[in-house]
Amino acid sequence: MLNKNKIEARKRCILLMGLLILTFLFIAHTKTSAEIRADLVIKNAKVITVDRDFSIKQAIAVKGDEIIAVGTNEEIGKYMGEKTKILDLKGKTILPGINDSHMHPTAWAASKPPFAISLRPPGVKSIKDVRAAVQEKVKDLKPGGWIRGRGWNEDILEECKAEKRFPSKKDLDDLTPNNPVVFIDWSGHNLWVNSKAMEIAKITKETPDPPDGHIEKDPKTGEPTGILKEIPSFALIMKHVPHFDKEDFKKLIVHAQRELNQNGITSCTEPLGPGAELADSGLRGAKVIEAYRDLLKEGRLTARVHIPLMYGKYGSVTYKDLVEGSQKYTVPEGLDPKWVRIPGIKIFADGIPPIKTAWMWKEYLTGGHGSLVVPGSTDEEKYNELKKMIVFSHGKGWQVGIHACGDRAISSAIEGIVEAIKDKPWIHPRHYIIHADFVTREDLKRAAMYDIGMNMNPDIKTVIAEMHIPLVGPELAAYEFPYKATLETGAKLMLSSDAGVTYPNWRSGVQAAVQRLSKTGKVSGPEQRITREEAIRAYTINAAWQDHLEYKKGSIEVDKLADFCILNDDILTADVNKIKDIQVLMTIVGGKIVYDASGNAFK
Repeated sequence: MLNKNKIEARKRCILLMGLLILTFLFIAHTKTSAEIRADLVIKNAKVITVDRDFSIKQAIAVKGDEIIAVGTNEEIGKYMGEKTKILDLKGKTILPGINDSHMHPTAWAASKPPFAISLRPPGVKSIKDVRAAVQEKVKDLKPGGWIRGRGWNEDILEECKAEKRFPSKKDLDDLTPNNPVVFIDWSGHNLWVNSKAMEIAKITKETPDPPDGHIEKDPKTGEPTGILKEIPSFALIMKHVPHFDKEDFKKLIVHAQRELNQNGITSCTEPLGPGAELADSGLRGAKVIEAYRDLLKEGRLTARVHIPLMYGKYGSVTYKDLVEGSQKYTVPEGLDPKWVRIPGIKIFADGIPPIKTAWMWKEYLTGGHGSLVVPGSTDEEKYNELKKMIVFSHGKGWQVGIHACGDRAISSAIEGIVEAIKDKPWIHPRHYIIHADFVTREDLKRAAMYDIGMNMNPDIKTVIAEMHIPLVGPELAAYEFPYKATLETGAKLMLSSDAGVTYPNWRSGVQAAVQRLSKTGKVSGPEQRITREEAIRAYTINAAWQDHLEYKKGSIEVDKLADFCILNDDILTADVNKIKDIQVLMTIVGGKIVYDASGNAFK
């Protein structure tokens, strides 16, 4: 009995010593708020945390590039010291930094002055306006100089609406006999060129359509009209367009990030093709990535970027392209994953609905089903090629973002993803569908089951809501971009601008997701509306989920990056018709102010 008591006493002694040691270590390695001094304290704010409960707080403490405390003014006051910078928001609203999770910032910057002519409304509403802009540009160019532009929309150009036509080379030729012209439309899927550009590219009435592309020709004469449809056909022209050099790319990135910061955007996703030119502006993706690396080393990046890689030319990719391209391309060294991260690849599955190249189960009302844009002589061959690429990429642990708009293309992409996951279920790269216009409820259920995200574009919905009625009928056109159904099935919803298809004003995106109005103010699919809170999550924490970084950004919580967006109005209570007009007063990235238009707002 004595021996047993001794053993028990010894056990208690060892346990007590262990507890004392753990207590000592805890005290030694834990600093109280009195010992920690924040670099920045933000107080008297309406802090929309976007945490699990969507809780509202009052103040934030920041040390270095991370959040160290969130709470009341009194609680956060404990972290203030002599050197702490105090930002008193006087009741203004602060959100996590916005993450535009699918866009093309470099190409977007290259499509605007001073690099190109802007052909967007309200500045350009007619071909007459386009001609005036071209006439002005020609004055500054020598013969042979290329004229770039982006943003035209045949549904807006007055002459095109009245005559029910696309623009043509004839609208430009008399002004530009010696200067080739390349004008990308608002969607990025139609190219408008003049005769000089086609002469350089040797495009004639005998030139056949490239695979999955189309050269529009006059039905009477057979002559090319100057319109090339879908990205594969762009290659005929764009390979002749002079390319920017790396210093130009750096200027484009800085220009784009400055404007992103003005809109409260602190993170974005930019697909880039390392092995070929990009159709949008003749950019070379590998050089753009190098430009990002150089700006990172120089400390000049003001927004974080995720770069899915695109292999093959102009968005058309084969399994062979993917395998060989990934073997040849080496990601530059020195990329800090907090700032520049390459998570996987982007694949184009189909085209877009406005030009009937999105692959649909049911025939368009004006004929045709669209198709996949991957190589193959039959639908089955294309389908199998797409699946091979998805399975290969998943096996490498790459995240795959798949451009798919038509319901049949989306189904094909999801089937490929499901097959890949079943083959290697221990890999969790969070694949996602880009656009997902007509995703069915059944496919949304599969997406939820297999952790597949849906990345949709509310401002694009505004533009195309009525445009698609004569193509797919009023019911399906109204259903397009089913935000509510996505959330109801448990699938992850991300919202993005796809800039330069639309301008990266996420406040406009929130309003569009809440209201679902067409550009003429008609409601399109009211049952697919979502709340402001749900839309904000889709631009913040859900987008961080897509980046595999929801533990580090996307909400205002302790130990997350100090990325913030400060507004001049309360987005949760503002007039729903004026959400798009809310101004960004300040943007903070990693605890540093990168944009400040606050003036006397906080004084």
